Amino acid sequence: MAEFLKEEMGVAMSGVKWDLKDFKLWQSVNPNIVLFTPRQPKLAKSLDNGRYQAAFSAYRQQEEDGSYAITGGSAIFTITSAIQFDPQVFEELKQQWLQEMTAIGPAPPGNPRFIPLNVQNGEAQVLINETSGKPNQAHNDKSIGTPGGTNSFLVELTSLGAQEWIGGIKNKKGIPAGVKMTYEYLRMMPDVGAVVTVDFERVYTHLSAELTVSAKGYLYGGSAQIEGAYERMHRDGAIKVEFIGQLPPEQEKIRQELVTTFLSQARENMFKTLFEPAPKVEPANAGDTSGLTGGINFALKAKHMVDTTSLNQEIRFKGWTWLKASADADLTALFADLDEHYVNEVNTELSFPSSLVVDADPDLESVAVSWSASEGRAPEAPVFGAQGGNNQYVVTSANPDDVEIRYDAKVNFKPASWPVISTSGKAEVAEGGNQIVVKPSSWIGRHMIYMFVREGDQLTFDAGEDNYLIVNVSYKGPHLANPIKASARINPLQPIEFTYPLSPDGQRGEAKFSAFGPIGGKLVRSAEQPINFDEEAVFVLASSEDIQLVSQASMLPESDRLAQDLLQGGARPVVTPVATSPGPEAEEPSEDGRTLDGTVTAVEYGVDGPALVIQTASGERRRVPVWDRHLAIADLFDGHRRPVTVKLDEQGRAEDILVELAG
Repeated sequence: MAEFLKEEMGVAMSGVKWDLKDFKLWQSVNPNIVLFTPRQPKLAKSLDNGRYQAAFSAYRQQEEDGSYAITGGSAIFTITSAIQFDPQVFEELKQQWLQEMTAIGPAPPGNPRFIPLNVQNGEAQVLINETSGKPNQAHNDKSIGTPGGTNSFLVELTSLGAQEWIGGIKNKKGIPAGVKMTYEYLRMMPDVGAVVTVDFERVYTHLSAELTVSAKGYLYGGSAQIEGAYERMHRDGAIKVEFIGQLPPEQEKIRQELVTTFLSQARENMFKTLFEPAPKVEPANAGDTSGLTGGINFALKAKHMVDTTSLNQEIRFKGWTWLKASADADLTALFADLDEHYVNEVNTELSFPSSLVVDADPDLESVAVSWSASEGRAPEAPVFGAQGGNNQYVVTSANPDDVEIRYDAKVNFKPASWPVISTSGKAEVAEGGNQIVVKPSSWIGRHMIYMFVREGDQLTFDAGEDNYLIVNVSYKGPHLANPIKASARINPLQPIEFTYPLSPDGQRGEAKFSAFGPIGGKLVRSAEQPINFDEEAVFVLASSEDIQLVSQASMLPESDRLAQDLLQGGARPVVTPVATSPGPEAEEPSEDGRTLDGTVTAVEYGVDGPALVIQTASGERRRVPVWDRHLAIADLFDGHRRPVTVKLDEQGRAEDILVELAG
């Protein structure tokens, strides 16, 4: 297959899954291939020397009595969800998988091939109490590439945080922080939808019994504990799944697996609405490195059962769909094998650490970096492989903030015809120059191409001998001597990824696609059509009459619901909040129609953001949404009854909130 086109393997529609101790395994659309992914990320190791990719610094300052005090610190570490075993150990692991899969059922293929699950759009964040430190925002809670590769983090530690982290590593104690990852994986789904209803009052009752109560009244627990409670709440009816439409008879046997899928996607969609990282609940105390709870926990945002009804979501699937999944790990476990050799103690009057991070990418071959400081350190010339990595250098200077850090990087990709990308930069330490991030994925254009056979407004997933096409792609840009042209065979069970090198100076170029081939024994073809730079998914709809290309450049009639739905979804679930009918408590505002007087009795955290529950003088209640910019104000009312006068905007949201103070 051409170097610009790659076949992608996804999870089968049946959703057959084996939950093993440290791994998740799925049946793919190919019955002889099993897809796998680790349950939790691990600390990455260098392929060259076997050392963990981690470095920590404690900043020390001399006191008047001659002693040294820790004033802060920094951390740089890389995690991975890839397999870090040599071929022999991996072969033993596969034999162990087969035994465990056979024991729990269903029976695996006779002689399967094990392939890493294809994932994308990974997001990762360090969960840390703000009194202990803050992550570098270049990586935290943002897209950081493919979780199957490596993800690096930079963390600025406070004095307390440096004591917690350095002490935890040296003395093998708990570190009150963790890492949470979310990502998407590809799965074949039927044309089906459902409404997931979360009865918040019943959910709150369940969680009150199953989660731990903190000193400040928050309910919190680990992600596995929350997921287990979520499944039990579905069995008890607190969370309901109602199918939209009917499944075809041949797909009816996967109904229960689809219920599980709808539940998991609703949980991922609602998680940030209902929960927040528990380290924000109560800070650790200086000298106590055991942390809050000894691991990652999440707290329920609502402290009280409020008079709301439900959180309802309508979720629809159509063909190939990227579904959400998540994994987390506490830093105590991640750093368990580290020792004092990974720690530097830096006297801040003279020295500081400079960090260099290279993100991984599946198409990356190598990155050669030339790094230098204007004073205090000899130049460095590290070379990173396909898995990226990180380095930390200690620079010595009488004026650290004035030191200028420079770098030049040559990024070489695996496809031989791709150009070498050159990037460079310089900045003083006071401007953040001591933290350098090289992100190869920023110079790669990516589009997924999906093919379906359509019958009216329905998709069929027949990949028979007569149902395939040849997809043609092209890309031209000012940085390429000649346009890229490539072709590959595509069928309903084998989507294609189209990748190409972008211009280093930001010029986007022009990408196009077309298709032709036999459908139902007849040769059909399409004209060439552009692909917009920001499109992640485009579609080829084929019938025995013609081929229809579906992208943002398509002129689609409103009557073509199938094409419209594919374009709207973009190979992801279409999630729509379901409005609930207003209760009898609604009361008209005062004379001007924009002012409401009453007492705040509760704060509701819903899918559309926070809202105040206000009880009027007549005893009736009114739910008043709060603008995002007033989120902190809403939190002030949590757990307190306060008389207020609220000025409403045209949408009925709180524009101004006047609080009556006690005399």
